[in-house]
Amino acid sequence: MESKGKNLEAVQAMNRKLLLKLLQQNSMCSRANLAAQSGLKQATITNIINDFISWGLVEETGLIEGNKGRRAIGIRLKDDSYYVIGIRLSRKYFEIGIFTFMGELVGEKCRRDLVETRPGAVMDSMQKIIEDMLAKNSGKRVVAIGVSVPGPYYFNEGVIETITNFRGWKKVPIMSELQKRFPLPVIIDHDANAGVLAECSLKVDPERYRTVVYVAVGQGIGAGVFHNGEVFRGAAGIAGEIGHASVNINGPQCECGGRGCLTLYVSTITFLEHVNENLKKLGRPAIEHFDDLIEGVREKDAGIYPEFKSMMRYLSAGIINLIYSYNPSLIIIGDEMSHIGEQVIEELQAHMSQIIERKVVDHAELRLTSFQMDPAFVGAAELAIDYTFGHTELLRN
Repeated sequence: MESKGKNLEAVQAMNRKLLLKLLQQNSMCSRANLAAQSGLKQATITNIINDFISWGLVEETGLIEGNKGRRAIGIRLKDDSYYVIGIRLSRKYFEIGIFTFMGELVGEKCRRDLVETRPGAVMDSMQKIIEDMLAKNSGKRVVAIGVSVPGPYYFNEGVIETITNFRGWKKVPIMSELQKRFPLPVIIDHDANAGVLAECSLKVDPERYRTVVYVAVGQGIGAGVFHNGEVFRGAAGIAGEIGHASVNINGPQCECGGRGCLTLYVSTITFLEHVNENLKKLGRPAIEHFDDLIEGVREKDAGIYPEFKSMMRYLSAGIINLIYSYNPSLIIIGDEMSHIGEQVIEELQAHMSQIIERKVVDHAELRLTSFQMDPAFVGAAELAIDYTFGHTELLRN
């Protein structure tokens, strides 16, 4: 394998990004804290922080408790100097908002339900809203745009291969289409990758959990893998695309060309369809929205709960494949299915414990997302933030 060294500029960019990520994770800390967490020398920390202060990116906050009870000058990211736009595209809607570098939404988000799903029409609508949003926030310095999309999304090519249950989205070069519409950098990734980036940047202790998998279970299903400080994307950028891993080779045909793909058995769309088939047999009215199923699951409704248990059985098979493939220390369940609550975790653990060794289960903590907002929406902003942290030339006055 060929290995290459890094020149001074690359090392400097890497160190700057590292410190910015630590400032984001710590909210407030001292230069000594940064030195201890980063392994960088105090002089290097001082020089980089001085640059950040001169750019208006970081501010000193007065004295805080330091190492061994000593008082130290606190520093933190300023929350009113730079901003990013986050866009979450799903099969039924998209939402757009402006975020600070701490991943906090500024004002209200804008959400649009999708009646016309053709790629051009969707991107036209996005463009108009972003232009209006930028005009209304002209006093804010917005430096990048992040977009989370359903997959499979080929990150290295910037192309959505296909989106099941979403008419017209096959081989869409969304990166080039959006980039030519805006003068700002546009960063796009699979919604599960965006979700795991948000979790590991803003919620998860990176020292405790070295390998994290975020499983998005919503209108589709996908997994984002975070390992040793980076999103793991693989050779073509589709690592973790478990939605199109077959769990039944004799199963129904999927839009991707395969058979028995996990997404055909585990999605809120499939769940709703199967429940309504059951309700029809029981002579009960159909349910229109997934959120209307949640109470039925919690109360173990006869027309709803059996389908929930069936979905969890298939989902547990997908998670077991992730455990054996990536050996994560933490698995986070997010997106619409997580709204049901702890019953999701309880059902998954019950199924998994019947299939794999107890030792394997014990080494992979399983929990729901702790975000109040959709992690893929916050993650869209985090894609832009992460890119900006690695390209600090965007921040220099």
